[in-house]
Amino acid sequence: MADPSRPLPPPSDDPFLVLARGKEGGFVSLEEIDESQYAFIGGAFEPLGGEENKKNKKRDKKNASSSFEPKKRKRGGESESSAVEDDDGGEKETEKKRPMKKKKKKNSRNKKKSNQVEASENGENKDGLVEEGKVEEVRNDMKGDVREELLLREDEVYAWKELRLHPLLIKSIRRLGFSEPTPIQKACIPAAAHQGKDVIGAAETGSGKTLAFGLPILQRFLDEREKVARSVQEDAKSAEERFKGGPLRALIVTPTRELALQVCDHLIEAAKFLDVQVVPIVGGMSMEKQERLLKRRPEIIVGTPGRLWELMSAGDQHLTELHSLSFLVLDEADRMIEYGHFHELQSIIDMLPVINSSGKQSVQSTPNCETMPILQRKKRQTFVFSATIALSDNFRKKLKRGLSTSKLSMPGSLSSIETLSERAGMRPDAAIVDLTNAAIVANKLEQSFIECGEEDKDAYLYYMLSVHGQGRTMVFCTSIAALRHISSLLRILDITSWTLHAQMQQRARLKAIDRFRGNENGVLVATDVAARGLDIPHVRTVVHYQLPHSAEVYIHRSGRTARASADGCCIALISPSDKTKFYSLCKSLSKETLRQFPIDDAYMPEVMKRLSLARRIDKIIRKNSQESAKKNWLERNAESVEVALEVSDNEEERVKSYNQKKITSGLLKKLQQELNDCLARPLQPKSFSHRFLAGAGVSPLLQQQLEVLSKRRSSEKPSLNKNRRSGLFVIGQDCVEPLQALRSAGHEVCVNVEKKREMQILAEQWKRKRREEKKCAREQKRKERRKLKEGRK
Repeated sequence: MADPSRPLPPPSDDPFLVLARGKEGGFVSLEEIDESQYAFIGGAFEPLGGEENKKNKKRDKKNASSSFEPKKRKRGGESESSAVEDDDGGEKETEKKRPMKKKKKKNSRNKKKSNQVEASENGENKDGLVEEGKVEEVRNDMKGDVREELLLREDEVYAWKELRLHPLLIKSIRRLGFSEPTPIQKACIPAAAHQGKDVIGAAETGSGKTLAFGLPILQRFLDEREKVARSVQEDAKSAEERFKGGPLRALIVTPTRELALQVCDHLIEAAKFLDVQVVPIVGGMSMEKQERLLKRRPEIIVGTPGRLWELMSAGDQHLTELHSLSFLVLDEADRMIEYGHFHELQSIIDMLPVINSSGKQSVQSTPNCETMPILQRKKRQTFVFSATIALSDNFRKKLKRGLSTSKLSMPGSLSSIETLSERAGMRPDAAIVDLTNAAIVANKLEQSFIECGEEDKDAYLYYMLSVHGQGRTMVFCTSIAALRHISSLLRILDITSWTLHAQMQQRARLKAIDRFRGNENGVLVATDVAARGLDIPHVRTVVHYQLPHSAEVYIHRSGRTARASADGCCIALISPSDKTKFYSLCKSLSKETLRQFPIDDAYMPEVMKRLSLARRIDKIIRKNSQESAKKNWLERNAESVEVALEVSDNEEERVKSYNQKKITSGLLKKLQQELNDCLARPLQPKSFSHRFLAGAGVSPLLQQQLEVLSKRRSSEKPSLNKNRRSGLFVIGQDCVEPLQALRSAGHEVCVNVEKKREMQILAEQWKRKRREEKKCAREQKRKERRKLKEGRK
């Protein structure tokens, strides 16, 4: 325990010290939080100073190793020090931690204990360096705490052990709680990790493709360390120091920033007990901070093509020294080859060392190459993954024959997966893993649609979010204008929602995703920027407010739900102008029948009333904001050119403008009050009567709801159920998920155009035949009547 009478050292000006090592907390900016979250795991980076810093570091390391006693270590951490980097990216300073106060809360003590366990598991001494012998003592001392972190027992991960993964990777898998590998992981890990083959993988969304290429990368790192330790007869400590902070070993390229950050998070979790640095390099964040991260020489980089090429063209040393690159991963490859996108990817691939016929990289002689282990420059493995590779029939045939890369394609655009694989250096013996089925989408995904007018899409969307408001929902649009329109209406209708589109700043996009993750019944309105790769748990419903332009985007949109063997549903809103696109989409997915989502028309009058008020309010607010923006624009431009604006002195115009604003303000308040009164009442069907409650019969559900309503009025609570969105309450119907409603009341509808035409032709023929039969029957009756008349005469 630290002495409370001992004076505290002066606080450091470096906010990263407070974030990474400090015990007293403090305020940090968003940029610093992002850098600390996505920096590196385990170990410390080498100082950028001269030889004096290295000598001091060796001396401190020697003193630390002689006096390191994990069982007698003080809780205050008075003797600990941390190496931190200043804001200018210069030398690192060693500063002692502040002694802990005498009185601490219980949760802060628990937090400190968990931090000590995590530091011990990473094997760091007080200089942030790894010492295997000392770490073993700490691990044995805290064995009980480590067991609590592991969600699975050793016998529960038997399927993973059959893949011959390293014990440290098995330990990470036990911590993550994955009991068995997915089919794509079973097929890719043996070929990539033990046979050293390149892999082209195609599987449905949410099938675990990240670990399918992440685990082989980490497995090879661990194998190389053990081989070097045995061949050179080094101990584990010197072997780790030899590999730590070395050249770039794995480059993972993704099409979107969110996917890159997600892949980075997954790899960090998988490498929890490894001394491996994983760093994301994406746009929308500080370039200077990313350059400082690259100076730490991380082994794995996950990035987007734009920012990667920007740093490469600027001459970053870590990104341009690709002689030791062992892995190149292209995730969501079908998005990479779209026309007009990712020209930087072609430039990045052209910078890679050429692979000769023996499978080894032909590298130029550089000073850094001589100091690198031979195992690191053996050969490069290339992984190409996507969920919609199998959409091309020609590529399906080539997958069966196997790709031939004996002749490299001529320089040009990356127009196909085959061309991309050849340019990336895919070897002829590549393992082809195609696990896509005929439907391509997940097996447990229920697809449905709603036929409506273009102007009625808002009403049916609000109906789904109110009547079936359970679970997380993602609403996809093709344009930002439609996204803003929907989000504005939902905000006015008191439904909490977040937006995500390409024009948002990166920090705002990450904040929206985090808030959506934290709300069990949240709504995320997004463009196709969120369609790929995002792994948000427990997304129950995907709504296609506007149909995508291609089947690939539809598959990736729908893949945000029904992930990892879970179930889910997607609902498409189809207007008359969307029918042609919708039928062609169903043909691409080989769908002949599709379920139509059930809609109870008794609730639509109340829904349309609320939506009409929300639209009028939105129109007034938008008009006022446009006038204000126009006025501010004129004032700013007049001020910039030093011109005085001419103010109208006409009193009649000023009075007229004032009266108009007053009328508009009064109308806005009246509409808002009327909408608030509607939202305060539960959503009720048309047949429900307040005067005659038993007119249509009182069911047990209705009786229970009336009791809840009476308690609500007596207690005046703002919400009835915390699990419902904004306290929404539906009379006569329980709030269930759209998937449950679809399974209970949805009916199949034919969506195959050709089959529909055949059915129409058969129906017309049947009607024609029926008309002819009726006509013949009438003629027969007439003849019989004539005969009767003639017989009488």
